[in-house]
Amino acid sequence: MLRSSLRVEVVQATPAPRDIAANLETTAAMVEASAADVIVFPELFLTGYQTAALEELAMPTTDARLGSLAARCAERETALLVGFIERAAEGYYDAYLAIDADGTILPAVRKTHLFGAEGDVFLAGDSLDPITLCGTPIGVINCFELEFPEVARTLALKGAALLLAGSANMHPYSEDHRIASTARALENRLPVAYANRVGSESGHTFCGFSRIVDRDGSLLGELGEDEQGSLVADLAVNATVPTEVAMLAQRRPELYSG
Repeated sequence: MLRSSLRVEVVQATPAPRDIAANLETTAAMVEASAADVIVFPELFLTGYQTAALEELAMPTTDARLGSLAARCAERETALLVGFIERAAEGYYDAYLAIDADGTILPAVRKTHLFGAEGDVFLAGDSLDPITLCGTPIGVINCFELEFPEVARTLALKGAALLLAGSANMHPYSEDHRIASTARALENRLPVAYANRVGSESGHTFCGFSRIVDRDGSLLGELGEDEQGSLVADLAVNATVPTEVAMLAQRRPELYSG
């Protein structure tokens, strides 16, 4: 049975570049301290925003280090989304590690729309499907994907009750994701929780503004441009949408193309 609400926490922090052990420790400590049902970290948080020498950083989801993190999630009964570089037989993916509240590690959620130099080193994911965390269908959105309405809409049409987005968004694009997170919530009448990073790395300065937006587009909380910390909100995931703004029910796909 679908839960009526989920307590979601988004983390805004600076990962240690190329120091997986330190970033795993930070992630585990945040899980330990969290009272949320689901905690969301920024894109590529376990490695930092790296596009070189990926063979030193990439991990399969079966890596023992991730198993230890899963055990911590099970102890706390907290689900986790954290960005990492996935090692697969065919290459590397910019992906999200998804761990359910019972410690189950799900298949990695692979980024489908790559930004800039990412396309030179990462393979693009080829599916958009909700995952299930805490018994709730959730759409996971990775950074640049937030700027494509089709990504969120596809996840919504496939049954997502909540959109969780993680990012390594940098200047000069800070306003893009503030606008896009609100738009995706309104377009689909789904809450959007967005975790971005801060700090500088690999020639980029990351712009923060992690935020949680309710299904009506109202801002429930936002962190600052350089602020380290987290936001927590209880989000309705089984709410009835008023008929006049039920966008999914009023779609006319026979008119749409391209």
